[in-house]
Order: sequence, then structure tokens, then C-alpha cells
Amino acid sequence: MKARHLTENIDVYTVMSRMARPPKPEHLRRSKLFPLRLTPSEIAKLERASRRLKEPVADILRKGAELYLDMRGKGGSKRKEPK
Repeated sequence: MKARHLTENIDVYTVMSRMARPPKPEHLRRSKLFPLRLTPSEIAKLERASRRLKEPVADILRKGAELYLDMRGKGGSKRKEPK
């Protein structure tokens, strides 16, 4: 008697004209890489935070950089410039 597999007659592939989501507009595409050297303890700290916050490390770094720049003000001064 030949063994039968439970999935032998199931076709798991479907054909659709467009399976992926629509492409992002050009200004929202993240295509540039920024190499960054970190110590093992810095990496571990970021990975722990990533798991705790349920956010990718890249998002944490991106948001942290934006927050830092906002706090420093435009032009690199330590005070925020008046609006």
C-alpha cells in the first residue's frame, strides 16, 4: 500500500495579476544605506529594545536620529531656534 500525503492534491500557488502591494511613491522609498559601526554591547542594547518595543532596530535608529536633530535645532546649535 502506497503512503498518501495529506497535501498531495492541494495546489498552494495561486495566479493573480498583481500579488504585491502597490509601489510606494518615489519620495517614500528607502533606498539609501548608511553603514554604522557598533560595539557588541550597543547591538545587544538595540536588539533588546527592538524586542521590547516590537519595532525594527532600523526604525529605532531612524526615530532616535530625528529626535536628536530636532532637539539640537536647525544648523547644529544646542538651542532650538525660534519658529
